Amino acid sequence: MLLFHHMKKITKKIKEFTYSLVPELISASDLQRKSGKILRMLKDSTQPYFIVKNNKPTGVIVGIEEYNKLKKIQKEMELKEVLKIINEGEKELEEGKVKELKGSVFELWKNLQNNKND
Repeated sequence: MLLFHHMKKITKKIKEFTYSLVPELISASDLQRKSGKILRMLKDSTQPYFIVKNNKPTGVIVGIEEYNKLKKIQKEMELKEVLKIINEGEKELEEGKVKELKGSVFELWKNLQNNKND
């Protein structure tokens, strides 16, 4: 842990994100004793801080701005995945690979179960 703590930070910029290639480590005991200082560090940081206990990572904390950026990226990725699935479904519909379902979900389930038992 001391090795990481004393190493010179190597930073890399990708779009609007700047991060250190060397992870910031905070011991669980330091988190308890120095929570105010750590919260101040997080305020303006885009760097995640890894919480370690017994020299094993147990969690990660990030500042609120970084968290909001990550949530936005997550939503965008989820939306892209949904749009991809919709486009694939429309393509299969155009190719005649999709069959129209008639009846209730219960009837569909019953038919699936009957086909499984045959």
